[in-house]
Amino acid sequence: MREIIIKAFGYFEPAAEECLQELHQLCASWYLDEQVFTLEGNGLQIYHEGEYFPDEEVSAVLAKYITENSQGKLDVIDYEAWKLHRYFLAMQYQRKEDLARGIVYSRSSSLDYALEASMQKNSQVEIK
Repeated sequence: MREIIIKAFGYFEPAAEECLQELHQLCASWYLDEQVFTLEGNGLQIYHEGEYFPDEEVSAVLAKYITENSQGKLDVIDYEAWKLHRYFLAMQYQRKEDLARGIVYSRSSSLDYALEASMQKNSQVEIK
């Protein structure tokens, strides 16, 4: 069994079947199991453990589907770099010109300070 270096998990809602299909195509191009992304009701569930995860590509796909009613997050833990990277999947945190370019607002933190960073307020967001 290979060592788990990356853990990715999160949710996004509302999610359409087209979004899921696009993410499954992305999985195929990265040789990942389609079960990384599953639809439950109108929400997309994300869960993966492995050696790599194309988080920038995933966030670019999700950027296309963020609307005024969207909510969610994607957390990517890199155990080798000892880092947490969180993507915010709600319109309130985005700039429309960034979404048009496939960029989603995100933050990174050392795992040593992940809890503090997740509770810290800044000018844009309080992470919970």
